[in-house]
Amino acid sequence: MKPTDITNPEYFHKVVDCQYACPAHTNVPEYIRLILHENYTQAYMINWVSNVFPGILGRVCDRPCEPACRRVRVENEPVAICRLKRVASDNRDEVQPLLFRAPKKKNGKRVALIGAGPASLTVARDLAALGYELDLFDDQPVAGGFIRSQIPSFRLPEEVLNTELNYILDMGGITTHFNTCVSDIRDIMDKGYDAIFVGTGAPRGRDLPDLPGRKEGD
Repeated sequence: MKPTDITNPEYFHKVVDCQYACPAHTNVPEYIRLILHENYTQAYMINWVSNVFPGILGRVCDRPCEPACRRVRVENEPVAICRLKRVASDNRDEVQPLLFRAPKKKNGKRVALIGAGPASLTVARDLAALGYELDLFDDQPVAGGFIRSQIPSFRLPEEVLNTELNYILDMGGITTHFNTCVSDIRDIMDKGYDAIFVGTGAPRGRDLPDLPGRKEGD
């Protein structure tokens, strides 16, 4: 008999519906089991490795895992998977020693990241741990992008946001360039980077000045 290949997400589609429904395929049953045994730190780390921002997602995720939860087949409500992610985050011990760190010996590759929102920060976390030297550009004075500017603090406390972002920014190997607007990508391309990641999101809709009635809506 061949061993089970859990690297294939389709496996979870067959046996763990909630894990398959999660875009990051986070190991939901395992971190719930750890929470049951009050091992909040390891439960947090399972989430951090796969979905990067557990404390943030435990508050704002739209929880696609919960409609897929098998409990709805026998009860009216699913397991509160998203809230349990927050439980792990709020009750964990210090995790800094467990997080990825940039190696002292770099691999000689330089990457520019345009935008300091969740997309670029996720790329930064993964590449810094592999020895890449990263330059992170954003026109705002601090990192966060949409999760900082669009989610109210009563829903996502600034302390939680800053803590999770700093876990990445403090890894090493990441040089930040805040208050720096990249208006022409050619300015970055001319600096000899091995790769450029554009994670600028969609902060502003396109205006339609010629649309009838547009000005009356101002």
